[in-house]
Amino acid sequence: MAKMFYCWLPFLCQLWTLQALSLDSLVGQSSIYYQQDASEQLLQQVEQLKSGESLQLIVHGFLASRSHSSIMPLINAYTAQGYAHVLVADWSPAANLDYPSSRRAVSKVASVLAKQLQQFLAKHSVPLDQVHILGHSLGAHIAGCIGQHFNGSLGRITGLDPALPLFTSHSDDSLQSSAARFVDVIHTDYPVFGDLTPRGHVDFYPNFGHTPQPGCEEVDLLTASKLLLEAYSCSHNRAVLLYAESIGLPKSFPSIPCSWKSIRGSRSCAEKLSEFNLNRTELEAAIGSMDDTQVVYMGEQVARSATSYYYFETNAAPPFGQGVRAKFA
Repeated sequence: MAKMFYCWLPFLCQLWTLQALSLDSLVGQSSIYYQQDASEQLLQQVEQLKSGESLQLIVHGFLASRSHSSIMPLINAYTAQGYAHVLVADWSPAANLDYPSSRRAVSKVASVLAKQLQQFLAKHSVPLDQVHILGHSLGAHIAGCIGQHFNGSLGRITGLDPALPLFTSHSDDSLQSSAARFVDVIHTDYPVFGDLTPRGHVDFYPNFGHTPQPGCEEVDLLTASKLLLEAYSCSHNRAVLLYAESIGLPKSFPSIPCSWKSIRGSRSCAEKLSEFNLNRTELEAAIGSMDDTQVVYMGEQVARSATSYYYFETNAAPPFGQGVRAKFA
C-alpha cells in the first residue's frame, strides 16, 4: 500500500499543478468593460472620459457574466438615471467552473481586475474617493479584495448578498469593512447562498436577511436544486433588484436600526427602538414626510453616517420598496 501511495503521489501533484495553471489562465482572461451609449469598450481602449463625478464598477458572481440577468438590473438602472461612468467586470471564464474552483479564484481575479482599474484611474486622473464598486455573491468578495488592493482608499464598496459557501467571517479574501472608506451590505439569502455575517460599516437585513424573501417562496424551492445549471436563485438575486430599484427611487427603502441579537433571531426590531433613542410614532412620521435627517434609507443614496445593522420589510413584487407606507412589526 505504501509503495502504491508513493507511486501515485507524483501524478497527483502534477494533476494539481495542471489544475492550478488552468485556473490561472482562466483568471487572466478577466476584463473590465466601459459602458457607453449602448455599446462597450475594454477599459484599456478608453481614450477619453465624458464628464461625471462618480464611477461605478459592477462585479458579477458565480456562473454569471457581464450580461447575466443577475446584474443587468444594475446596469440598466444606472444607465437610465444618466450615470456617466458605468464599468462592468467580466470574470466569466473562472466564474463558470465548479463552485470550489471559482471560490478559490476570488483573490486572483480581484488582483487582475484591480490592476486594470488602477491603470485606468491613473490614466484619466479619477480620484479614488469617486470609485464605487458593487459586487453580487462571489463578486461581493472580489469587490472587497479589489478594495484591499487599494488599501481601503476607494470611496465605496457595496456587497449584494455576499456568498456564504466556503467562507467564514474571518476569511482573508472575504468582504470586510476595511475594504473602502464606506462599505454597505445587503443580505437576502441566508442560510442558503447568502451570508448573514456583518461585513460593512452598515449592513441591511431586508426581512431579516433570510430566505425565502417575499415572493420567492415557491421559486426558491423549485430552483435551489437547479442552481448549478441555471445560475439563478430568487432570494439570492433579490439583493440586486432591491438595490437597482433604489437607484431611481432613493427613498423607497426606509430602514430602522436593530440589534444583532434581534437580526439573528428574526425578532421584532420595532419593539426595541427605544434602545436607539427612537420613538416609533415619530419615526413613522419622519418616514411619511421622507425626512432623511431622521431616517436611514437603504440603497444608492444611503447616508455615509449610517452604521451597524438595519431592518426593513419589502413587497413581494416590484416595486419592492414600501416607501412612505412602510410599517414595522
